[in-house]
Parts: sequence; structure tokens; C-alpha cells
Amino acid sequence: MKQTDVTFGHRESVRQEYEAKLSQSGGFCAHQLETEFGYDQEDQTAIPQDAIDSSFGCANPLAMGTLNEGGSVLDLGCGAGLDVILAARRVGANGKVIGVDMTGAMIEKARANVAAAGLDHIAEIRKGLIESLPVESSSVDWVISNCVVSLSPEKEQVFAEVHRVLKPGGKMLLTDLVMAPLPGWLRRLVALKSPAAAKALDRDRYLQTIAGSGLMNVSVRSQLDYDASMLRGLAQDELNIRMGLWQALLTLNRG
Repeated sequence: MKQTDVTFGHRESVRQEYEAKLSQSGGFCAHQLETEFGYDQEDQTAIPQDAIDSSFGCANPLAMGTLNEGGSVLDLGCGAGLDVILAARRVGANGKVIGVDMTGAMIEKARANVAAAGLDHIAEIRKGLIESLPVESSSVDWVISNCVVSLSPEKEQVFAEVHRVLKPGGKMLLTDLVMAPLPGWLRRLVALKSPAAAKALDRDRYLQTIAGSGLMNVSVRSQLDYDASMLRGLAQDELNIRMGLWQALLTLNRG
């Protein structure tokens, strides 16, 4: 079996898993938006309820930085559009936000939610892969991503694409899941329960992957340990699996 076949198979498993989640009541973060995930009340009132109910992120990447009015933002794996909407409100009418997702059902929801928020003159949703972004080189000021890069079987390529699309001096605000050290048998069990969690790295390997892409000045802002009760939207398993949630601010410097 070729590597390309394995990669395609993993993407299809993730796509199917997240499409199935849309039929469940409440996304991963819908029940904990303010307490653990950094979305304040003002944020929540600005977001259509469907964007909240269909969100499977792990924390608010925009809580770590201030977007400049008139700036350009790219959201990797935008899902139902929650962070796209918040970013569009912050960059304003002279700004631009692009959301990219590979899942058709999510793209439809994101476009509908952006329109419902009255922001379709600022935000655009595109279908594509985060490993091969449908975005011009050196074209965005900020890249954001919420619990998505960990899903990719080609993380090195994701960060290489981030490096490509950012303008010189551009920044990335990233929240994601990393796996605590687990025995091999337990990691395999996690993969069976949730293909989306199968490609999660441990923290050290994740940071090494970022460093290899040319992105610089990585700052880990916070970390939150999860147990099974907090992961009900990610993995339907009762094992007490601890996973680290960490948030990193990346600054790209091009000489």
C-alpha cells in the first residue's frame, strides 16, 4: 500500500467522523465555550447558535492575540465558521478572512453562518486541504487554527504551507490537541475509537515539527489537561485518557 493511499484513507476517516458529529447535539466545545475555551460572552452573542452547536474546536485562538483592523486572516479547517466570524468582526469592513475546510457539510454550514452573521462581504469559505492551501503565497497577515493540525497525517506540509501563505512578519495563532505519553496498545485503542485522534503527536514532537518548517519564535501560552469527561465530542470512550491542550503563538520572520 502506498503512502498516498494511507493518507487519503485517513483523511476520509476524519471527514466521515466529523460529518457524523454534525448530527449529534452539541459540538465538542459548545458546552464549555467560556469556562475552558476562552470565548467570552461578547464573543458568544456575536455568533449564530448553529456555529456554536457545530463547533469541534478546543480553544479560542483569537484569545491569544489582537488582530489589526483591515488585516487579512486565514483559518485552517474552519469547520462551521465560529472563528471565521469572530475574526471578520475584528478585522472589519476593510479586512479579509478566508476559511478553508475539506468537509462539504462543514463548508455549507460555514457559509450559511457567515451570511447569518452579516459578514459575507468580509469572509469567504473555500474548499481545500490544509496541506495544499488554495491561497496565494505571502498573502495573509495571520493564520489561525483551532484543533485541526493534529488531525493531519502530513503536519510538516501543513506548517510549510503556513510559512508560504504568511506575509513577512506574519503570525499564527494556534490551538491544538497533543497526546500525553501512552503505551502503544492504548494509543491503538484511541485510534480505533476516533480516527481524528489517531495522528495526534506528543508535545515535544509537535514543537519539533513546527521548528522544522522555518516558523520562528514559538510561544506556548497555556496548557490544559483533559480527561474523558471533557472529550465527549472528540472520542466516545470512557477511558481516563489525559491529553494536553496547548496554545502557541508563532511569529514568522523572513530575513
